[in-house]
Amino acid sequence: MKKNVLIIGTTTGLVSGEKLAQEKAIYVTLKSFQQAGYQTILLTENRELFPEFRTVATQIVFQEINLNNLKTIILQYQIDFIFPTYTANQNLSIFRNLIKQDFLQQHQVKLLVLNKNNLNLTISHKALTNYLQKQGFRIIEHQIVHNFEEAMAFVQQHHFPIIIRVNNKEQKTYWNSINTEEELAQLLATTTADDGYEIERSINNFKELTMTTIRDRFDNAALIYSSEDLDSIGINSNDSISVTPVFSLTNDMFQRLRDAVLKLTRLLKIVGICTFDLAVDEQTNSFYVLAISPLFQSKILPIIASTGYPLFEVICQVSIGHRLERVNTLAGPTINAAVELTSNHLTARFPIWQKCRESQLVSNLGPHTSSLGSVIVSGNNLESVIMKGLQILDLTDDIFINKPDSKLDDEQIEALLFHTNIQRIIAVCEALDRGFDVQEVQSFTKFNLVFLETLKHLLDLARLLEYKKGNLEILTICKRYGFSDFLIAQLWNITTKQVAEITTQLSLNCLTLPTPSSFSLNQGAVNNYFAVYLDDPQPRQPDYQIILKNYPNSDMISNYEMSILAYQLLHQFQTDGYSVASEGYLLSKIDSSIVGDYYIDSDYNKSYLYEQQNRLNITINTLENQHVNYPISIYNLDYQRSLLAKQRVLTEISFIQNQEHKVWLSLPITSVLKRNTGQHWEMTAVPGKLNSRLVRLATEFVNKKLSHLTFGTLIIVDETVVKYLAGFTTNIGIISQVNPNFIDVLCHSLVGIAPSKSQKSKHLFGRKINCQRSNTGLYTTKVHYFDLPASYRRILK
Repeated sequence: MKKNVLIIGTTTGLVSGEKLAQEKAIYVTLKSFQQAGYQTILLTENRELFPEFRTVATQIVFQEINLNNLKTIILQYQIDFIFPTYTANQNLSIFRNLIKQDFLQQHQVKLLVLNKNNLNLTISHKALTNYLQKQGFRIIEHQIVHNFEEAMAFVQQHHFPIIIRVNNKEQKTYWNSINTEEELAQLLATTTADDGYEIERSINNFKELTMTTIRDRFDNAALIYSSEDLDSIGINSNDSISVTPVFSLTNDMFQRLRDAVLKLTRLLKIVGICTFDLAVDEQTNSFYVLAISPLFQSKILPIIASTGYPLFEVICQVSIGHRLERVNTLAGPTINAAVELTSNHLTARFPIWQKCRESQLVSNLGPHTSSLGSVIVSGNNLESVIMKGLQILDLTDDIFINKPDSKLDDEQIEALLFHTNIQRIIAVCEALDRGFDVQEVQSFTKFNLVFLETLKHLLDLARLLEYKKGNLEILTICKRYGFSDFLIAQLWNITTKQVAEITTQLSLNCLTLPTPSSFSLNQGAVNNYFAVYLDDPQPRQPDYQIILKNYPNSDMISNYEMSILAYQLLHQFQTDGYSVASEGYLLSKIDSSIVGDYYIDSDYNKSYLYEQQNRLNITINTLENQHVNYPISIYNLDYQRSLLAKQRVLTEISFIQNQEHKVWLSLPITSVLKRNTGQHWEMTAVPGKLNSRLVRLATEFVNKKLSHLTFGTLIIVDETVVKYLAGFTTNIGIISQVNPNFIDVLCHSLVGIAPSKSQKSKHLFGRKINCQRSNTGLYTTKVHYFDLPASYRRILK
């Protein structure tokens, strides 16, 4: 009899890149347990799933993830195992309560990966500190204080900066970075703390690192990932640029860290992965363990891009009792996963902040994570990796061309270097370009010294390139170090096309290399490709029939919707027998069984990060359609808000038409805008019935005015089309769920096959999005789904 495993899915709430990474991980998990012969029950709050979930999961339960629902599902589906590795941290208390109440033991349910000990240490900072102290590890100096005088006594001993938070056992509180006596006095004056304040020495003078280990129940363990932050800001490494592998530590210190995390992995009886946040004080040659997590975190995803390690497949296999040295991959081969990986290139993770183009990022970094997404790039030198990241983040123009801080004097620049501002890197580059000493800038910013030296090298190259226009030797060096044609064209005051033509005269070529590691995985690796400029001859690229290329965007919800749409299109094209490739990090390969070639980065000449449209370009090259481009756009939330600003209520219908002008229509989605304050608004969207009046209105409008468009969206108010979009809105996720053949119709229309009629769906739901803007220029979005009343669903069906 097959065993039943309950997989805990994602929660609703804050939309971030973490959610997208978790959804991808859950998909691989479902496939892994299915291959291993288990029946999988997925509990999730997310209604906008990857469509393949429904084919690999035995059952999907859409319910809130809480203690009572978990107990009910365990009994209803006779659950044997619970797999919680990819759940959010707020769910950990649920598992702790299940253990405390002996519910799992009473019903013979095994919680995989987690145990009572590592649960407590992950949830409680105080418990972790006490445990580490008992095990003989150095801990960050800390104290409970009750007033300003006690806090200042701690400062006099350990100096500013410090971090401090209210000591509250009943609810979670957040750390605050304090740099001056005035900031400390203001915090204590504006907060109350009956149990005092937790105060700690800040680590912003230290190097911050991340290490991930894996262990099986037979006590085989390995260090599989390590990265270091280039622009450490203290506490939250998610807001820093991180690079793997670690390159600036001494071998002695690296081995001490390795021994420490492996020791803790065994002490905590980890079965699966465990990620450690670490800080190294090079002045005293000591290190500190800051946090542990036996759960997957998106910040360790570079392990796949860097080494091809089939991370999620290994975690699943180990959790159900397989030995590390004999892991069955989804691709088929059995591999030895108990290896310590060494890549032959660098991979970096750059944080992305969610903001609108017109907003200036004035937010200071600190204890609270403010970046909501990231992009991962690879290269064969640190310069090219940094240039790729800066280009995608839309920073190269400001750093190398516009130089917005050039009007400031040296004292003003120096003042900017002390503040951990999101755009501090622009001030850092201005200082280096003016001739500030690298060591001096490092003392102000605490940035990695190698990182600063690399930035200085790039700035010197840009100055030399601008001075020696047309010099092919300098051009060759700059291309090797990641300068884009677009940037070179601006420095030389010529067109990008002219730069491309000049580049053909050089000896080097742009090659795409796979992401290998030091061990031989053969077919068990997760191979992605990255772009480099080398002197090697350019190999002939495969002739793909369809290429999908996505461009990163700072709007997290449109990123999520675009990822689902792109994966659906890619899967459908492959199902129809086309050879398909993808470009862009959002479409990276994450398991060993996925077919097709995935290029995680490319030579981006333009950044679309803060555009109102999230872009996907589809190039089709078949016998029927040769070199045809279809740009697909998803208009982000800010654009939808502007549409709703006057009407407050509108209806949208997506349409698809083929070359014979046969039109397919989606169910209408009605959106309602509610403005709570000037900075806070919410948008509710529900599907409606496609009645005969709407069919006639939409079909006539498309036939008369939009015969040139293959797809788009009609905006309707009071049964009148007031606007059309040559793309979709963020409601596309609802449309693809409530119209089961949407992707099939869209794919077939793009390649010239007549669309079929709309299909009705069983999966009907509504969605509410809350958007909150801050004075810093950033905004957050939270999503919640709700069931439609039974009477309303009957009308729709």
